[in-house]
Amino acid sequence: MEQLNILQDELKGSLNFFLKYTNLDPNSHGFGLTVDSTKNLNVASIAATGFCLSAWVIGVERGYLKHLRALEITRQTLRTLRDSVSHHRGFFAHYLDMTSGTRHRKCEYSTIDTALCLNGVITAGAYFKDTEIQELAQQLLERVDWNFIIFERDGKTLFRMAYNPDKHGDYVQGEPGYIFQWEMAAEQKMMYLQAAPLVEPETARHLYHGFARDTGYFEGQPIIFTPGGALFVYQFSEAWLDTQQYLDPDGIDWFNNARLAALANRSFCMQHASEFKTYHANSWGASAGDSPWGYDVSGAPPCFAEPRANGTVSIYSALSCLPFIPNLTLEMVDYLYHSQPRTWGPYGFYDAYNLAVSPAWYSSALYGIDKGCSMIMVENYLSRLIWDTYTSSAYIQKALNVLGFHKRGE
Repeated sequence: MEQLNILQDELKGSLNFFLKYTNLDPNSHGFGLTVDSTKNLNVASIAATGFCLSAWVIGVERGYLKHLRALEITRQTLRTLRDSVSHHRGFFAHYLDMTSGTRHRKCEYSTIDTALCLNGVITAGAYFKDTEIQELAQQLLERVDWNFIIFERDGKTLFRMAYNPDKHGDYVQGEPGYIFQWEMAAEQKMMYLQAAPLVEPETARHLYHGFARDTGYFEGQPIIFTPGGALFVYQFSEAWLDTQQYLDPDGIDWFNNARLAALANRSFCMQHASEFKTYHANSWGASAGDSPWGYDVSGAPPCFAEPRANGTVSIYSALSCLPFIPNLTLEMVDYLYHSQPRTWGPYGFYDAYNLAVSPAWYSSALYGIDKGCSMIMVENYLSRLIWDTYTSSAYIQKALNVLGFHKRGE
């Protein structure tokens, strides 16, 4: 019962985070935008804004936020996304000025960050029975020119990763323009769903089958892995899409894949417990997020190169494992709350901690996408709310049909 209370406090804290760190000034062009992190309150993240739109759904359902207030916030946020936020062919700039909604410096127009935002848009449109919200959601989804970032290489149909028109802009190497490509299994699965209703069906299916299914093993069981093994990669698409109920067209079980990746990540941390004081059976999670060295990305096998453990535990990523390995995650929740009180603050758990450095380091920061992912996964564990809302939407149902996803047993 106490663990349930902690999870409910975590959800309430997460909602309060979004209420505190989202621009809710009704006279601002940046209304509805959420900060990238509490380290810089002037810069918004378009991806964090997508998690925020899902937060209002959770807030209403749990009675933390009045329905009318959530409607008002959601409507005006979608207007902001349509009218004020910098975009290129429907793809939003990754970072934005909190007050104006304009592109931050020379950041890229990002496919994955746009997709994370649009997952929140889809969720809002499906949950709120409001004509304006549903129309705005449809406009934002249909504005994205997916064909702009589709290309063929070595017989495979792929997405570009980003676009930046500026010389010396973020991620630009050489001439400005397209940046990298989604050729690996990673967090981008949501993009295939969002594109499927808007491109040719055959193209949609080729895209979905275009990324590699590199396979490693944990205790003899196969895992389709991401190159660096960061835990969050197995969670961002799965936060919204109900992989517990749906298998992909080839019968791939992405839910079990995330479960095995979580177990492998925990095992990796435990294997390095003698080197790093932070790691043990109830303290694990190698991922991306805050660290003693600033924003850092770490991971665990299986992956391409053996990752270097560094003692940082990304709390949000471990917490996001609740639907996949509930008992082990609850044990960590209990341990952190009672034995590591500095990991808890006014908005629930902080981002990370590391006891292997001197002095011991505890994050005092929160990242919108991190807090958002753990919030959604806690809610899915408790009620399946976001899974059910997003996956049952007409837009996603059409996408699943185009791509050939099917319910288990069918």
